[in-house]
Amino acid sequence: MKAAFHTGKKEISIREIDMPEPGENEYLVKIKSCAICGSDIWWPNDAVSNEPVHGHESAGEIVKCGKNAKKFKSGDKVVCYAILGCGKCVHCAKGMLTYCKAKKFVEGGFQEYAAFNESLLFPCPENTDWVTASLLSDAIGVPLRGLRRLPVNENDTVSVWGLGPLGLLQIMFLKANGVKKIIGIDTVNERLESARKLGASDTINPKEKDTVAGLMGLTNSLGTDKAYVYIRHPKVTEDVFKSTRDGASICTFTGLDGKYELQEWYERTLVWSFYFMSSEYEENLKFIKEKNIELKSVVSHVYPLEKINEAFKKRFEEQDKSLKIVINMN
Repeated sequence: MKAAFHTGKKEISIREIDMPEPGENEYLVKIKSCAICGSDIWWPNDAVSNEPVHGHESAGEIVKCGKNAKKFKSGDKVVCYAILGCGKCVHCAKGMLTYCKAKKFVEGGFQEYAAFNESLLFPCPENTDWVTASLLSDAIGVPLRGLRRLPVNENDTVSVWGLGPLGLLQIMFLKANGVKKIIGIDTVNERLESARKLGASDTINPKEKDTVAGLMGLTNSLGTDKAYVYIRHPKVTEDVFKSTRDGASICTFTGLDGKYELQEWYERTLVWSFYFMSSEYEENLKFIKEKNIELKSVVSHVYPLEKINEAFKKRFEEQDKSLKIVINMN
C-alpha cells in the first residue's frame, strides 16, 4: 500500500509499505480522505527518526475486524478520532479523553490503510461524501466545542481572530446560532472576503487598519461581548483584551502569549478550549444537519495522495489561494 512520509523540510515522499494487521480490538480502515490541519506544522521542519505517517482528520471504510472488535463490521463508513486515552483514569471513565494525563495523539491518515482502536472510530452518516466526512472530526468539533465552552446569544457582538478554515467555520456556526454582529480579523484579504460570504457582518485587516480602533468603531467604543481566538501572538492577545468590553468573555483555542500588567478592575472571563470530546460527536452531527450547514464551503482544494507535497505547499505557502485542503487516497 502507499503511504506518505515526512522525509525532509517541506518534503513528503510516497512509499510502498506493508498493509497493517488489526489487533484484537482494532479495525483495518481503508482511508478514503484526510484533511490537512493547520496544526500540521511538521511539514517545514527537518524530518526526525521513526516519524509516523501523519494526518489526523481522516475517514474511511472498515475492511477487516479484529477478533474482539464488535462495534463495527466490514463495509461500515467511519470517521477517525485523534485522541486515545489510557482507558483507566477518572477522565477516561467519563469519556473526557482530552483530559487524560496519559493520552496519545493518533495519526496515520495520509496512507491507504490504517489500523484504529475501536474507541477511535465514529459511525459516518451513510450519504456523506468522503470530503465532507473528513471534516466531521476536528473541523467541526473544535469550533463547536468553543461554542459550548463560551455560548453566545443573538444580541452579542462577537469577534473571530484568525480566519483559517476553523475561524471561518466558527463564523458559520455563530451565524447559524443567530448572531448578527460577527467581526472577522485576518491579514489575508481573500480570507476576509470568504468570511463575509460565510456570515461575517464586518471584517478588519490589521495590516491596513488598527484592529482595536476598528473594533471600537464598530461597537460604539464599547468593545465586543465575546471573542474567539485562533491566533497565538503577543500583539493579538493584547489587542483582544483592549477590544473587548468590560465583563466580556474570551475563548482561546491556541493559548495566550505575551506579558501584561492588567489592573484588578479589568474584568474578563477567559476560557481555554482544546480539541473536542468524543461524546460530542453525535451532537455535532445533529447541529450540522439541523442548521443545514454546507461544510464544503471552506474546502478550496482536493488533491490525490500522489500530490500531497503540492497540497501542503498550497495550504501553508499560498494562504491567499487556499482554505481547507483534503487529500483523497484514491
